[in-house]
Amino acid sequence: MNSKKIVLGLITLFICKTGFAQSTSDKLPSISIGTGVLTYYGNVGQSDALSSFSKIRAGFQLSLEERLGKVFSLRATGLFGKLAESERSITNNLNFESPIQQGDLSLIFRTDELFPNANFTPFIGTGVGYLGFNPYGDLRAADGEKYYYWSDGSIMNAPQGSANAKPLQRDYVYETKLDSTGKYAHTSLIIPITVGFNLKILDNFSAAIGATYFLTFTNAIDNVNAGKKDAYLYTNVSLTYKFGHADKTADNKGPENKRYAKVNFAAIDNGDSDGDGVKDSKDKCPGTPKSVKVDADGCPLDSDGDGIPDYLDKEPNSKKGAVVDANGITQTDEMLAKKQAEWDAGAAERSQAFNANPSQTTIQQIEQKAIENKKENGNSKSLPAEFQSADYNKDGFIQVGEINQTIDGFFSGENDFTVEKINRLIDFFFEQ
Repeated sequence: MNSKKIVLGLITLFICKTGFAQSTSDKLPSISIGTGVLTYYGNVGQSDALSSFSKIRAGFQLSLEERLGKVFSLRATGLFGKLAESERSITNNLNFESPIQQGDLSLIFRTDELFPNANFTPFIGTGVGYLGFNPYGDLRAADGEKYYYWSDGSIMNAPQGSANAKPLQRDYVYETKLDSTGKYAHTSLIIPITVGFNLKILDNFSAAIGATYFLTFTNAIDNVNAGKKDAYLYTNVSLTYKFGHADKTADNKGPENKRYAKVNFAAIDNGDSDGDGVKDSKDKCPGTPKSVKVDADGCPLDSDGDGIPDYLDKEPNSKKGAVVDANGITQTDEMLAKKQAEWDAGAAERSQAFNANPSQTTIQQIEQKAIENKKENGNSKSLPAEFQSADYNKDGFIQVGEINQTIDGFFSGENDFTVEKINRLIDFFFEQ
């Protein structure tokens, strides 16, 4: 089978595979551009190469790559550049430069998804490709005179021993087509063997350092159609851009989501921590005591609307608009006046305590006194359900820091407290 047809078929398969992948998933191919040096290995240069630089030429590449799974990918690469070499010896004075154009399809083994947190990962691959070449030689000087290599190492414009011969200098311009009559095919099947390292720069952007050794099925790239088959090495650097977001699939299969692979999001969405029948995501009163009846928002029922839930309300049928205390009991004008008088009577004591210890605020002193009373006789009031979310340390006691934290949460929208509810919380703080 013609080698050109083989490679064309493989490239067609790659295009079909890429198109199918784009239509059935979020994965898209990546594109790479790169440059490097091509180094020739063949018949020319076996005797005495002029220098190591005589066999080095520039090359340029363009690649499309599609992932086939976690470690394998299919890469189609186009490469163009030049292969060259020169040698000088008593018997051989050969040189050539051959422009090349080629395409290859390779199966690449990558390790980036095996080590998703690593920025530097190796890869290796091999495949098949198709090469086109056309060798030229530097056989004449700039003025068109032919080179004649003499045994003393000089280059002259006439055969050795000619009386009027003049010296020439090579201009390294490869002007002469070495096979103008088509003595051999200027194409060949090639086998690339690739190794390299990939450097991740961004999620969709990376760089690579690599080398590909190409085995050919021709020995005519250098116009010496004999001996061993020619080969060449392409050492390169490249930049790769990955289209789309292949590593962030919704099913958490990509590397970026591996950390969440074991998280049961359905259980979180349907969680009900306090067991009141309302999901946590919709529960405006988390931490409701068990067996307490709640409304659609997960808050304890308050039949008389006095702000005290039924299960704590000692006066379940208070009149609408009535002022009540923390137990839901209606406060008469006389009761309110008495509390105000008690508060005013303690003002002098609080002022004296603050002046005696200015480093401690009045509210902190009140808090300390309430704590001491609770320890001594346990006469502090039980914590209403509506304030339980403000009891951050779950000790059944509201402290200054917890009030401040609740106020901060109100401004940041992290809790369901209102201005009125914060005021009631502060009142309860002084009453507990």
